Amino acid sequence: RAGSRFRRPRRSGRPKGSGRMAGLMGLAALALGKAKWLLVGLKLTKLAPVVSMVVSSAAYSMIFGPAYGCGMVGLIFVHECGHALAMRYFGLPFSPMVFIPFVGAVIQMQKSPATAAQSAIISLAGPVLGGLAAGATAAAGHALDSQLLMALGDWGFMINLFNLLPIGGLDGGHVADALHPALPALGLAGGVGLAVTGAIANPIFYLVLLSGAFQVGGRAFGFTEPPPPHYRLAR
Repeated sequence: RAGSRFRRPRRSGRPKGSGRMAGLMGLAALALGKAKWLLVGLKLTKLAPVVSMVVSSAAYSMIFGPAYGCGMVGLIFVHECGHALAMRYFGLPFSPMVFIPFVGAVIQMQKSPATAAQSAIISLAGPVLGGLAAGATAAAGHALDSQLLMALGDWGFMINLFNLLPIGGLDGGHVADALHPALPALGLAGGVGLAVTGAIANPIFYLVLLSGAFQVGGRAFGFTEPPPPHYRLAR
């Protein structure tokens, strides 16, 4: 759900910062590849939230500094807590929270929601609580005249709004999928437009588009099907 910008630079007039983006992308890919089985194991233990949070905090801190890096992880944690609280409210079991460096964090439902309304509420709970946390952080930054807190608040708003895009595995994509089976395709088309026009030039976003294409293509060709309650309207 959260990510940084990574892409290999070319001599076509791209910003100088793209070299740093390429390094981050390589680091993220290496971390995901090497830690794949470790993350699977962590999901089965109660140490998953703590250990993966420490690892993510260290990874972000190496790039952005300890204060900002730990602040980013803290805001991601609040976002995921929104999902967890909504799942608990509806009595749905879920896996331990696992943080993935330069990607975000994951909480997996172990049972499908009973209605489309529940699915949408669970998906929206993360951005809502995360947005409130970002607002509180930004407000504290203005009150204390802290550039660090204001920057963290700005990042928090950005990442939570990004998650509301109706594409693939993003929170907005889950909401769109719960409302109508055609909406993910429309969201994917809009996302491709943002990428083609350069409005969003983030390789993590390209991965989101790939997940959206897999979702839409799987439904179109019958490879995947939503659970039966997914489109059931609440009474």
